[in-house]
Amino acid sequence: MIDVVFNDSFAVTLKHYYQQKGMDHKILSMPMYLSLGDISQGSFVESRKTVYKIQYAHTRESEQNTAEAVTHLKKMLRALNDGLDQRESIRIWWSGNADDYCGFLWICDYLFDYDVEAAAIHVPMAFATLDNELLTISGLGEISAPGIDELKLFNYESKLPESQRDAYRYYWQQLRGENNPIRTIINGLAVSQSIDFYDRFIIANLSQHRYRNIMRVIGETLGNYPFVPSWWYRHRIDYLVSKGSIAFKPDEQEIVGLSVGKIKLNVKK
Repeated sequence: MIDVVFNDSFAVTLKHYYQQKGMDHKILSMPMYLSLGDISQGSFVESRKTVYKIQYAHTRESEQNTAEAVTHLKKMLRALNDGLDQRESIRIWWSGNADDYCGFLWICDYLFDYDVEAAAIHVPMAFATLDNELLTISGLGEISAPGIDELKLFNYESKLPESQRDAYRYYWQQLRGENNPIRTIINGLAVSQSIDFYDRFIIANLSQHRYRNIMRVIGETLGNYPFVPSWWYRHRIDYLVSKGSIAFKPDEQEIVGLSVGKIKLNVKK
């Protein structure tokens, strides 16, 4: 059995869970961020490399981190191919998170040429707890190892026959044909959007009257709109600054050698 997940953090959690249970399962961690960027797949790895460059643009070792992410993706793709060639069964973990959703559609397309048994665990984004409270998550990375049993995630497992995979495959092909820069989840469906779709959430946390720390703006934006990773919001802030929509002021002192800076909305003339 191969477990495929699209979130690094949850891959670590799942590995820890299996170790605690004394279970030997192969886990493939494939954080491809398929809700972002080019998915025409003229060169799949190269398109993901572009996204990884954005992800690590503000890290100290950005080039090295990007290269390592690409190497990891290639390794996971080889492992997936090897397992499928050996007709190992596959279990896909996904959720209503856009990257999970798009990852699930992608792998349904990927499995087209393989005669393998497949199952899926579609994790809901909200759970009723034993205390009659509503627990909501924005992605699988928020689930702990004990939470896998507490939330009874394996109860959500269902078979994924070829007919269902084909339906999801056609859906993915439609999104690939549109190839918009953004795919977001609206009413439970992945919908293509323009590249500035999430900019409104950044702007909602800014004013024309005072500068605010970039990291604080991103934190508040994520708190209210946790639909994309923090680094995507940072990438869009950089773009909006370059276009003059947002004013930037560098920090008077660098924080641990890294300049963060402050931003505010530019006054429209």
